Amino acid sequence: MRFPLEVGYLVADFTRGTLMKKTTMSMVGLVSALTAVSFLTPVTYPSAAAAPAYEFTRPELESIMDDLIAWLPGAWDNYPQVHFERRVYTPAEGEHAHWHRTFARIDAPQIGEVVFYGQINVGGRDGPMMHRSQILYKVWIDEERDVVVINGQMPLDPAAAVNLHEKPELWPTVQMRDAAALKCDFLWRRDGAQIVGVLDAKIEEGRVGGPGTCSYKVGDTDVEFFADAEWTLSADDHWDYDINLMAGHQFVGRSDRTHIKMGRTRGYQCSVTDRSGTRAWHAHDRGANQEVAAETGPLRLRLLRASMPDAEGRGMHDRLRLMLQPMDGEAPMYEVEAAAKADVINLSHAEVTATCRASAELPPLGR
Repeated sequence: MRFPLEVGYLVADFTRGTLMKKTTMSMVGLVSALTAVSFLTPVTYPSAAAAPAYEFTRPELESIMDDLIAWLPGAWDNYPQVHFERRVYTPAEGEHAHWHRTFARIDAPQIGEVVFYGQINVGGRDGPMMHRSQILYKVWIDEERDVVVINGQMPLDPAAAVNLHEKPELWPTVQMRDAAALKCDFLWRRDGAQIVGVLDAKIEEGRVGGPGTCSYKVGDTDVEFFADAEWTLSADDHWDYDINLMAGHQFVGRSDRTHIKMGRTRGYQCSVTDRSGTRAWHAHDRGANQEVAAETGPLRLRLLRASMPDAEGRGMHDRLRLMLQPMDGEAPMYEVEAAAKADVINLSHAEVTATCRASAELPPLGR
């Protein structure tokens, strides 16, 4: 989640409404019943905003915290989503923006016991950092509410904190901009094999938008800020849904209210031979690419782990793919596949050969 203002994180109490003790009736009978509502005995019944309730024990909360610590750090990229939208189905609003997201746990006890730093690079790992995407995240267990909470805010000095995860010398002194000004929490729960975080205002007046939302007046004005957000996280997948409005005007997120779907990114060391010679290529498996000189002219060599339909257009199959693409298109001219987490993949076509082997290191981030 991004925090353009003082946003934090949420799961709200679910509301409940009332409905008369009447199971079947005609439309006329229903209108009559509603008119006579004061003469009927109401019963409690879930409203449209109702949803499952969660009650976690301390060991379960510690397990959620453990998974956050284990799963969140690393690199995440949604190029597989972009690739699918370019080749198979493009949403009415257009393809999703390409994000490469980095999270790292940092040692910053002045902020909290468990602290992460995160940032977004636009257009891929080697792209520029998104403005205002640098966030410090404090993670803690709220004993009173029995929830795992994340509070996030920009660093006090964002310029000095670019790629903070690579600057451990700054960790002991880095600070949030103004933690006391945070208006929202991000509350986490377990949901099957994944964990899910949604927004919750710190006070009741900020929950008027219902579960998963947080709103407040900006400063001493009547301008309302509204946020609606959900993150999902597992060992290999991180989905981000984030809507921000100011005075009713949306400035973050998509109008179709869909997630940016990111997958964990793995590094590869490749050897590439083409008409210009042999060279090393430090790549990653979520869409890293470089130009190669093939017998027919320049092509794009791309390494991509993605879920795609099979040759008959059926299902979704998570595979590692090494492909040659035209410089102005997405559909591959030639492609080889391997298991999704294959340690090695080879391609040989059109006077281009490439061998990529899994590596513990990722290529450098853009600046």
